Amino acid sequence: MPNVKLTHDAYRHALAVRDLTDPARGGHAMQLLIAAIETALRVAWGCDLLLHRAHPVVSVADNYDRLHYPPGGAARDARYTRYVSETLLLRTHTSAMIPALLRRLAVEPPRDVLLVCPGLVYRRDQIDRLHTGEPHQLDLWRIYRGRLGVDSLRDMIACVVTAALPGRDPITAATTHPYTEHGLEIYVRDGEHRVEVGECGLASPHVLQEAGLDPRVYSGLAMGLGLDRILMMRKGVEDIRLLRSADQRVAAQMLDLERYQPVSNQPRIRRDLFGGRDTGPYAGRVG
Repeated sequence: MPNVKLTHDAYRHALAVRDLTDPARGGHAMQLLIAAIETALRVAWGCDLLLHRAHPVVSVADNYDRLHYPPGGAARDARYTRYVSETLLLRTHTSAMIPALLRRLAVEPPRDVLLVCPGLVYRRDQIDRLHTGEPHQLDLWRIYRGRLGVDSLRDMIACVVTAALPGRDPITAATTHPYTEHGLEIYVRDGEHRVEVGECGLASPHVLQEAGLDPRVYSGLAMGLGLDRILMMRKGVEDIRLLRSADQRVAAQMLDLERYQPVSNQPRIRRDLFGGRDTGPYAGRVG
């Protein structure tokens, strides 16, 4: 049982944070990024697409147990997770939407479908130019009647990175996830640095079977992306807080995927061309 739960005010504050992936909350470049990825995968695979959104409060079972996170794992600690009650929490990853969605699919299994699950996730991270307590993620799962293997996974990585970050090549490193096999971390170069943008793997047969999809018949690819980092690199934004800026000079640039043009954080100064005087709020001040 978690020993730290959200206060009512903290809960209300978390739910009030705008989800930039949701068109119902207003337009944003992040939605264009998701659309570009969706289109690239649908063209490559010729599959159906199911876009799924869900309330951010999920069961502990869907967030952890049904994705095979170990019972005593550090990820479950209240230092990292925002618990609402003993059995409910604010999802820590968009993968928390997958178990319920797979159970729904099992009622009438598809031949080939791409599951697209975007949204906010909730952490207890520090706030700075690269981190926020409410980052955006995108889960992409392909559920296929037949066999998908590592070659299919690598094709998916290449397709997604090309669509999201044109001109950059993916770099992968082996890793492990409780709900995948043959797991990979996905990186791209940003200047001199290598930046992680997501993780992926073959969907675990155990996860599929427990949801009601026979792993002898169905297989899957599972990918999770960090949308904030990807969008920052796509637009050349150096501070994650700019993605939500209320400054209209900044906000207007967050409606497309064009390169971001930095704006000054100082008030504008107007110069009187005839009198040679500055007429802004700092006119006449020295130092």
